[in-house]
Amino acid sequence: IMKSREILENFKKEAEQSKLSASYLFYGDKRVDLLFYALQFSKIVMTVGFAENSPEKKEIERKIDNYQYPDVEVINRENENIKIDEIREIIYSAIESSYNSPKKIFILSGVENLRKESSNALLKILEEPPKDVYFILLSRSLDIIPTIKSRTVKFHLESENNEELGVSREVYYFFDGNESNIKTYIKNDINLEDYSKNIKTVEDVLKGIITMKRYMNKEIGVENEIELIIIYNQSIKFLCKKIKIMKLEDIYIIINELEKEYRQEREKLVSLLDRIIVTSRTMLSLENFKKLINIKNSIRNNVNIRSVLFNFFEYLKD
Repeated sequence: IMKSREILENFKKEAEQSKLSASYLFYGDKRVDLLFYALQFSKIVMTVGFAENSPEKKEIERKIDNYQYPDVEVINRENENIKIDEIREIIYSAIESSYNSPKKIFILSGVENLRKESSNALLKILEEPPKDVYFILLSRSLDIIPTIKSRTVKFHLESENNEELGVSREVYYFFDGNESNIKTYIKNDINLEDYSKNIKTVEDVLKGIITMKRYMNKEIGVENEIELIIIYNQSIKFLCKKIKIMKLEDIYIIINELEKEYRQEREKLVSLLDRIIVTSRTMLSLENFKKLINIKNSIRNNVNIRSVLFNFFEYLKD
């Protein structure tokens, strides 16, 4: 597992080999900004041999960062299931000559979501990649077909800690260590407390949680994603801080709404309860912490969601 400075040094060494073609697998958990590292590597590959501060180098890097460089193509930025037609399109595009530079780079996100048919189609071009074509596959796990793993140079990437990112531990844990969100927070100089002032009731909490779920399901769009993430996290923080003094009727309202909203989406409910457990970890006894984890995991079995939620909030309130 490599940290940021070490990763970039390894990228430089790899790029300097000037391979005729190559396939890479970048993998790391949800906190790591895999696409950021893929773009960093692409910039290094595309500017090998350029003078360090040359205008040409800076212009290529700027275009790659803004997804405007025609020879660096990012596919499936939303990490959805990748269709076989998309893989075929990559294959056709890889065979065509590059536009501006000697090399072409294809960055493919969400490789862990590849279905068998798509995996087999991708494997064919990874086995015999066209000259001067690089593939960078991004995955949240190594749970992908072994033949793809064996055809790639692997980089296991670890997220930076709060000191490396230049934020407090509180901010780091607020964003669950997600590098991309933390960098956006720093760049926009956001004051988290400005958002907490608007969360005062159980209704506010439920609105923050359910809006995020519907956004993740692509049922709604939002103008400002980082704002939604902050409101969602502040809603959960408010819930965890106030749960011990909440009226029973308010807890029933939460249970009713969550059951209604997540009845058909158990994995999403598991993720939500996981976030609540992480946020409340310092307020819980070790015994209750373990019980909450077991209750949360039971949702994957054929259990009654309503009774699970009752148990969960009983131990959270205790």
